[in-house]
Amino acid sequence: MLASVFLRMDSVLSIRMDEAVMVTLDRVATSQRKSRRQIVEEAIRLYGETVEQRPDAFEVAFGAWRRAELPETLHQRIRAAFEDSMRRRRN
Repeated sequence: MLASVFLRMDSVLSIRMDEAVMVTLDRVATSQRKSRRQIVEEAIRLYGETVEQRPDAFEVAFGAWRRAELPETLHQRIRAAFEDSMRRRRN
């Protein structure tokens, strides 16, 4: 029986980077005795972990739509305030 093995090839990424960032990347790579690639891969992994830990904005804000008053009551209150404002402007 033949087992097929799929090797994942490394991808090439070409980006434009600020010169100051390149200097920092070179400095860190030299001081850590790692390749630029290792530094960039590690930085992206760490950033990915912090992003995944952030709460979803929709989940955080979802409670804002839960109100004690009914939508009709809220609409009437806002409409009355708007009409009062318009009456004051006309006079």
